[in-house]
Amino acid sequence: MEVFSECFEPTAERDAPVDPVLLVSGADSHCTRWTPALVEPLRARGHRVLRYDHRDSGLSTKVPADQPYTLDDLADDAVAVLDAHDVARAHVVGRSMGGMVGQVLALDHAERVATLTLVASTPGLGDERLPPADDALLEHMTERLFAGPPTSVADRVAWIVELDELFAGTRHPEPTEDRIRTALAEVERCWYPESGHGVAVVASPSRLDRLGDVAVPTLVVHGTTDPVFPVEHGLALVDGIDGADAWLVEDLGHELPDGLVPDLLERLDRLFVRA
Repeated sequence: MEVFSECFEPTAERDAPVDPVLLVSGADSHCTRWTPALVEPLRARGHRVLRYDHRDSGLSTKVPADQPYTLDDLADDAVAVLDAHDVARAHVVGRSMGGMVGQVLALDHAERVATLTLVASTPGLGDERLPPADDALLEHMTERLFAGPPTSVADRVAWIVELDELFAGTRHPEPTEDRIRTALAEVERCWYPESGHGVAVVASPSRLDRLGDVAVPTLVVHGTTDPVFPVEHGLALVDGIDGADAWLVEDLGHELPDGLVPDLLERLDRLFVRA
């Protein structure tokens, strides 16, 4: 399995070595969704930053539909990225599905994880102990599913922008023109809406009852208006992981906007020194 990755060398000298940072993207999103607003300050702090496209997304290998995989496989891919860059362990920052992968890493590959940051994630999609997604969002997503993916560049860009706006809260509004630029870059880089990420998430067991086994310093970041994983999902992570720090962000949706990054970096600094 070939996995496209990008790694960045540190730009600052430090008296003591600092662990690399592995950024794990959400479902169907390119590694470039980790923007310079986060990557560059991490590099300036002396971290080596790695980001990569999951299998079935971006420039990575596409998997035939008759070869399903799970979050365990995606976690193995993350380990392969670390191995390819001779990284023994890293601070793992995962958003949405990337946070699920991060949980699997912390549970089954704990020696590779220095700290764990979970942004807009869940311990178990479909776990009946946790509330489902917002009804209005589910209705929109069903309509999109039956309509099928668009074919023209303009329609593909609009499709991505619409999804981003469905996910967004009001805490850090992003101009539509910025969303269009992001979407156009992804369409031109590689348009591939047929990934098996959704199947992988659904096919993987809930981790809710295993969270007590996570033994690395953890930060949970969750929006109070997340329509995909209601805030109870973030609270379940906090309650289940011993000593986890919670940052519940008012009016934030299922997103990590650049406007949130300065405050996030301060919390990451505090978390990383606990490693």
